Amino acid sequence: MLFIREDKVEQAFVTMMNKLIFGRKFILKPLLENLTAMSQSENTGELQELENRIRKISEQKEMLIKLMAKKYLEPALFNMELRKLDKDTETYRQQIETLTLATNEEFYKIQEVRELLKFTNKAKMLTAFNEDLFERYVEKVIVLSRKELDFQLKCGITLRERM
Repeated sequence: MLFIREDKVEQAFVTMMNKLIFGRKFILKPLLENLTAMSQSENTGELQELENRIRKISEQKEMLIKLMAKKYLEPALFNMELRKLDKDTETYRQQIETLTLATNEEFYKIQEVRELLKFTNKAKMLTAFNEDLFERYVEKVIVLSRKELDFQLKCGITLRERM
């Protein structure tokens, strides 16, 4: 492992933020538009489809119960079908939960991009390192070599900067 001085990382951060301030129209605005469009269209349709499937399963359960009450089904067959429907319902509920978490994560990223865009619209070029800015926007720094760093931002993008 090689040593990298902290002031070099800070200088790379200032350079990266200045590039973002200058190129916000080419980087952040399209990113925000794409994230917003993708999150609204994809997950909403899938969630509705899963909820419809759960509703159909509920209707099937009701029909099974009615058939069992009229003694048209054997208890073993009834229990087997009921377990299968319960298993399918649980699978769909887990998929809904996964999609909801993904939607929340996308919403978080959209909020972070908006915050960064808001900052870059108001900010002037940075002349010195600002620790508050660093903590606000950077999730982690990955050292690729003594000459290159990757800044993973909280909004989900990774920007490479040379030192």
